[in-house]
Amino acid sequence: MKKFLILIISLFLISCSSTGIYKVTVTQGTVLKQEDVNKLEVGMNKDQVIFILGNPTFENFFEPNVWNYFYQVTRGNDTLSESKLKIIFDADNLLEEIIVIKLDD
Repeated sequence: MKKFLILIISLFLISCSSTGIYKVTVTQGTVLKQEDVNKLEVGMNKDQVIFILGNPTFENFFEPNVWNYFYQVTRGNDTLSESKLKIIFDADNLLEEIIVIKLDD
């Protein structure tokens, strides 16, 4: 009985000394690096852009010539890193404009 009581008290004390809630680090999207963005040039075709940056994170159904790249690292409710890039192609599917919304390295 004494050992059982000591066990119960020990378990209670251990449960009171928790280290906190574990928060998972979540990574989403395509990693964007400044050196890769610098390789982009107006006039490149879509295949060349994919070769440099990879597939876009998402494409807008209503604007098929606009590609969006997004990268985010979060832990709990905290955003640790975030990058956003918009690539616009002309009617001939050639790179027309690069809009860097936010780029974290």
